[in-house]
Amino acid sequence: MLRPRLVIDGRSNTPRRGLEILIGDGKILAVRSAQPGASHDETVVELPQATILPGLIDCHVHYTIDPSLDVEGIARGAIEPPERAVLIGARNARQALSAGVTTARSAGASRSLDIPLAAAITAGDVAGPRLIPSGAAVTITGGHGQHFGIQVDSIDGMITAVRSLARDGARVIKLVASEAAMLTTDLAGVQELTSEEMSAMTREARRLRLGVLVHAQGSPAVAAAAEAGVDSVEHAFLADESALRSLKDSGAFLTPTLTVTDVYSRMPGLPAGVARRQAEISAKHRAACEMAIRMGIPVVTGTDCGVRGVFPDMLAREIALLHDHGLEAMDAIRAATVNAARLLGLSDEIGAVESGMRADLIAVAGDPMADLRRLAQPLLVMRHGVIVHKREQTPVG
Repeated sequence: MLRPRLVIDGRSNTPRRGLEILIGDGKILAVRSAQPGASHDETVVELPQATILPGLIDCHVHYTIDPSLDVEGIARGAIEPPERAVLIGARNARQALSAGVTTARSAGASRSLDIPLAAAITAGDVAGPRLIPSGAAVTITGGHGQHFGIQVDSIDGMITAVRSLARDGARVIKLVASEAAMLTTDLAGVQELTSEEMSAMTREARRLRLGVLVHAQGSPAVAAAAEAGVDSVEHAFLADESALRSLKDSGAFLTPTLTVTDVYSRMPGLPAGVARRQAEISAKHRAACEMAIRMGIPVVTGTDCGVRGVFPDMLAREIALLHDHGLEAMDAIRAATVNAARLLGLSDEIGAVESGMRADLIAVAGDPMADLRRLAQPLLVMRHGVIVHKREQTPVG
């Protein structure tokens, strides 16, 4: 049983007081008014200065890529021995879990190495968040996803790629619809997949009961992905109002990954031309995200960890950035909990603190509504009813 000072349950608009959470068989058995004392068969964890929240959800991760590598890290990761890449994934998954991430969606892995990583986490061989694997991304020949994807150039080949990924254990399909916006060449953000191609792959994924996420940074790619009926668009760094209107009309989610441009815009030692491009992209990215929030597009959290300088413990930073760019504090928390669970089709399992849900929970010092940065250092992390990380409480003023 957990007895915190406050509970943010993912549903209510304000934190709740005076509650205790009864845990059993990996689930939340009850959320009820606190009752003094405990029965002989209950272990009580007293958290008198802490807030309990649902475990956090990172909807965009690349655990098998080392974020400490230089700008060529993604390319280098594609040629590293697979054993090394999986061990990097295990390290990153453990770091994410200690930071309060209890569920994550993979967004592409070279040689589909996130699939065995996810299986190892499920089996208990590796500590980490529940991982929804995508396998390799689907990309055009020479496209942005070439180092972590399957390169195909026909609709028939793309459908075959989706079927192969499903066969191998992918639970979501990652499509790469544009080049990277942060390039300093004329190809920056250029569209790489058509709406017709994405529609064909999305229909096949739906038939196989798989979700679809799409890397799309320029406006044409964002609009084409929305037209294709995908579940979520990732990044949308350069999206204009028309593209975002298409996204809004489609009902798809946006995973803006603000942490990426925040990290890059502050990165020391960049060549002058690259630094100018990063500053330009960062400003456009923030403007697009703010517009999306004003439009009411559903937004979820994703770090893009694995990209240079973006580490798996940065989800709290993403939550705070969403708040800085227009979401209310509680809505920023919901972007990492109940709304992310809805995107992943897991609303009946995770994302809220209520009876019947999986006991994926975190505790943080004080009230994170007053300072979202408190989410970065959880006092306690519980995954499936087991405390997997704990540190001492310190008084909060």
